[in-house]
Amino acid sequence: MKKAIWIAWKDVKIRITDKKGFMMLILMPLILTAILGAALGSILGGSEIDEIKVGYVQSDLSGASKMFKTDVLEKMKMIKVTEAGSKKEMKKLLAEKKIDVGIAVPAHWGSGKKPAAVYAGTDQELKGSIIETAAVSFIDQYKAVREASSASMEYVTKTEAAKQGKLNPSLIAENLAKTLEKEAGARLAVTEKSVGTKEVTSFQYYSAAMLCMFMLFHMTVGAKSFLLEKETETLARLLLTPAQKYAILFGKWLGTYLFAIIQFFIFLIVTINVFDVDWGDNLLFVSVLGLSYAAAVSGISMLLASCLSDMKSADVLGGFGIQVLAVLGGSMLPLYQFPDFLQSVSKAVPNRWALEGFLSLMEGGGWAELQTPVLLFAAIGLCSLAVGIRRLHTR
Repeated sequence: MKKAIWIAWKDVKIRITDKKGFMMLILMPLILTAILGAALGSILGGSEIDEIKVGYVQSDLSGASKMFKTDVLEKMKMIKVTEAGSKKEMKKLLAEKKIDVGIAVPAHWGSGKKPAAVYAGTDQELKGSIIETAAVSFIDQYKAVREASSASMEYVTKTEAAKQGKLNPSLIAENLAKTLEKEAGARLAVTEKSVGTKEVTSFQYYSAAMLCMFMLFHMTVGAKSFLLEKETETLARLLLTPAQKYAILFGKWLGTYLFAIIQFFIFLIVTINVFDVDWGDNLLFVSVLGLSYAAAVSGISMLLASCLSDMKSADVLGGFGIQVLAVLGGSMLPLYQFPDFLQSVSKAVPNRWALEGFLSLMEGGGWAELQTPVLLFAAIGLCSLAVGIRRLHTR
């Protein structure tokens, strides 16, 4: 174990004294955070979501529109509903900034053939997306309730008991609809809860985004360190020492992990004290997420070291590959602006899970939102480290 720690500390000292590497992994993310946070502030808001003023136009007189207004919008504490007589009146209220978001419910909305139209001011895109999500979630579940009720009642009316008058189909239909609507309402309550109590500022978003992106570089930095020692035959000399192979390989991983931790805490301290970035109510949770993410990228570095054969491949992966992961993970553009297809693809990218974890803490979340990413990173780190060390030991 002492040999592993010695090898790890040697790697850390080399990387700290490397001016180019220091600039790349420590100063560059801070510089980009300052630039992107200031220049793209219009993409994200900068205050708590205390209230969303919604203008409501109801062309549909069916139960769906009434239920959405009374059981969804009016029951959300953060939403204040103002009824407008027409779209023209609603747009006027938007122009005068008397409302933040407008929603126009079309005729026969309950059939799901035509979606509700959501309007938002240029600086209220986030609030608009909240209302749009609530409307889409509601109408999908409303349709599911109708279809389930219809299918169930079609079956009941065909039974012998119903034909003989032993069952009252209308009473069954009423009870079934109430039960299904209660279940749908319980699910809709999650929509309000998931929004969080705070709106993430541009500096907060890009602080988390740049941290997640630049920590990815440790995947290739760790692999290149191993390949460099292999090319210069430093590794061969280490293998001639009494130290076991596993201790040497574990030391290489530990060196990458320690430098990733150093990068994480320097970035955290500077963004808090210089940019006044609020990382959430509990810095311990932020640290746990950062340490687990660092373990994952460090583990992947050992896996890559066991798969790559030369520095050229590592350079390509470190340039193009990291940029692709950064884009898919939301480091360039906010995740909610992605189309559905890319949002699905991005779930396979580790930095997307890290970014969502940091953002959930910034929004006021706690440990419940971190369990999945922390466990995922622990599994990735352990599996990648085990497979990488095994392959390298065999080679």
